[in-house]
Formats: sequence, structure tokens, C-alpha cells
Amino acid sequence: MLKVLSYNLWHGRAQRELEPLATTYSPDVLCVQEAYSSGLPERLGGLTLASGTTGNRLAVALYVRSERFTVEAAAKVKLSISRHDRLVGGTDHRLVTARVHDRQTGRRLVLGSFHGTPFTDSNAFRRLQVDDAHEALRKLGPGLPTVMAGDFNHPILLSMLHRHLKRRGFTVARTATSTFHKNRSLVRGKFDLATISGFDVSHAEVLPRGASDHRPVLFTFEYSR
Repeated sequence: MLKVLSYNLWHGRAQRELEPLATTYSPDVLCVQEAYSSGLPERLGGLTLASGTTGNRLAVALYVRSERFTVEAAAKVKLSISRHDRLVGGTDHRLVTARVHDRQTGRRLVLGSFHGTPFTDSNAFRRLQVDDAHEALRKLGPGLPTVMAGDFNHPILLSMLHRHLKRRGFTVARTATSTFHKNRSLVRGKFDLATISGFDVSHAEVLPRGASDHRPVLFTFEYSR
């Protein structure tokens, strides 16, 4: 079993919640988006920072449980640069990755924390970024089981993303209810997802609301091969 928790911190507003979440839910992997890179600790309880972006205002980070995983390689990855990032000056590093050895099972796997471009760009462009991300993950660990979790910013016509990724050998894991809840906003949907290859979905749940406009999401996976 592999427990993966993903949380968009809404420009760092919910950053102080990371350690309580890690303690309460004991994830094996923690994927973070929209963090303040300068405030990200090297350790969160039993989790160790495997990879994270620096020098940008919306950092992406990936933590793994140190007693279970050995990090073999890690990277921050440039994806196709969106119109939003060209105009607003966001970040072209919207993915961080790690190839790890799972000492509990003896397996190796590839992990990613992903943050798709916002609604100022098209769903088609977000799918291009997802394809870029999966290509990077496959290069890091060809043929290995893969999990990428984060804020995909693709709640509208989500079925198109499902079909698109199924043709590429990935399954989309999603919760039963919305993961976005910004006050006075009509926008709702399942923004926070995971894509998997070599795993089966056991459970996906939305956790209680915190300081962010997103809610934390906890996925549970089983190796399928």
C-alpha cells in the first residue's frame, strides 16, 4: 500500500498545516503546490524533502517517508511554458520528480508533484503539460510504477483528460467530491488529482478544509504488477 497526500497551499497560506497533516495521516508521499520555497523544511515528521523548486513564489515540492524510501535521483523539470507564465512571470518549473527504492517492498518507483497552468490557458495546453510531465517521469524510471499527484487545474471536461491519458497508459485517480472551495466563487470541481501507472486505486478522499482554497487529498494505491 502507498499513501499519497497532495495539497495546494494557496500562495503559502496553509503552509503551517503540513506538519499536522503529515502527523495525522502518515502519508508515505507528500506532494505540495503553491508553497513558499524559503519556508519549506527539510523534514516534516517522518518525511524528508526529496525535491523542490526554489527561487519562485509558487514552489512545488515532494516529500517521502525516509524510513521506507531511498531517493536514487531527483529533479525539477521545465514543462511547456504557458501564456500565463509568460505574461505573469510565474514559473516554468511546474514539476518535481524523484526515483526511489521502496525498501518495504523491494521495488523501485517514480514520483512526481505537479501543478498545471491556471484557467487563463486552455485544457489542451494543460494536457500538453501533463504529457511533458509523464515523459520526464518515464525518462527518470523507464517501465517503473509511477505516481504523479497535484493540482491539475482541469475540473471542466475531466473525462477528456481520462481518455487522453488512458491512451498513454495512465489512469486518473480522483475523489468523489470537489477539492476546491474558494469563498464567494462559483468555481467548483476536482482540481486535485493523481495519475498512476503500475498501481491500482484503493481509496481517494478529500480531507477537512484548512486555510487553503483547495482541500488536501489523500490517495491510497496498491502495486498492480
